[in-house]
Amino acid sequence: MTKKIVDVQADPDPMPVAGQRPGPPFFAVLVVAGAIVIGAGLQSAASIVAPLFLVITLVITVAPLRHLLVARRWPSWLASAVTLLAIYLLIGLILGSVVFAVVRLVDTLPQYAPAFQQILASALGVAGQLGIGQRQIEQLASSVQPSSLAGPAQALLSGVSGGLSLLVLIVTVVIFLAFESGTMSDRLAVIRGTRPHIAEGFVNFGQRVRKYWIVTTIFGLIVAVLDVIGLLIIGVPLYLTWGVLAFVTNYIPNIGFILGVIPPALIALLDGGVGPAIAVVIVYTVINIVVQTIIQPRFTGDAVGISAAVAFLSLVVWAYLLGTLGALLAIPATLFVKSLLLDNSVPASWVNALVTSSPKKDRPAGVRRTGRSTVGTG
Repeated sequence: MTKKIVDVQADPDPMPVAGQRPGPPFFAVLVVAGAIVIGAGLQSAASIVAPLFLVITLVITVAPLRHLLVARRWPSWLASAVTLLAIYLLIGLILGSVVFAVVRLVDTLPQYAPAFQQILASALGVAGQLGIGQRQIEQLASSVQPSSLAGPAQALLSGVSGGLSLLVLIVTVVIFLAFESGTMSDRLAVIRGTRPHIAEGFVNFGQRVRKYWIVTTIFGLIVAVLDVIGLLIIGVPLYLTWGVLAFVTNYIPNIGFILGVIPPALIALLDGGVGPAIAVVIVYTVINIVVQTIIQPRFTGDAVGISAAVAFLSLVVWAYLLGTLGALLAIPATLFVKSLLLDNSVPASWVNALVTSSPKKDRPAGVRRTGRSTVGTG
């Protein structure tokens, strides 16, 4: 018998069957849509998500203290209580120093209103010589009042005082997290049994964010002390306030130095003239280049593991999603995404190659290099 051959035209775009992974274009659309939805959710809940994420990273950073105490045969509850007090001490130091700096700033800035008006009048005179209309000059002069010098600082102070209810929530969450941290190794062991890549991502994130916070804090203190010494030599008022500001802005990548140098340079200009202001800029620039640009990256090393361009983009993205606190959390939040979604994922290895600062080193375990090409083995 002769077999009958039926020529069936293949469907150029067959529908994916159940359990089959969608094709690259459709999968990319799903990823982008999911990222947009998650970003909108984060932005709407930023006032809660950002402080809680900060607390989680602080708990992770202080966790080795508990392990050390338990290893020295301290009772588990006592080790957790000491860890809890250490976390509260860190939060108190950070918030207390910021409140102290803002209060000093609000009380002192109005004293420089006459000097500010004099500099403004000189600037307006130069603007008039450049051909700017008299009416525009008068409108600009009327819009800038001496009382507006302390406006941003007063707004920040009211924002800090208005977040007391959120602070109570954070204090309560820290209690649970501190006492639950002792069982985290057991939880990771359970996750490792079914999802080893996710467990490895959590461990990787914990190690990196802990090293990042410790190294950044140490170098932030070094920079703050050096800045205070420089400001004392120059004779700039509120030197302790500017030292606190330099310490806090050290956590902000790329633009933290600019945010830290503008206020003391402005005060130096109002108090002593152009010479002290230029001296402040020079001192801050030299300290930033030597400490933060040359020395600090040698110690952070693999803790960050993202390129400078991605660090700046992460600052923009997380500040947009999480607000002001997102600028401080830009690097930890990016490390979280990178550790859990990119580092151990073969399909996302091409994204990780664009994000990481060491593309040859940060290759997923399921990817091997053959000649000039990278081949997935998973």
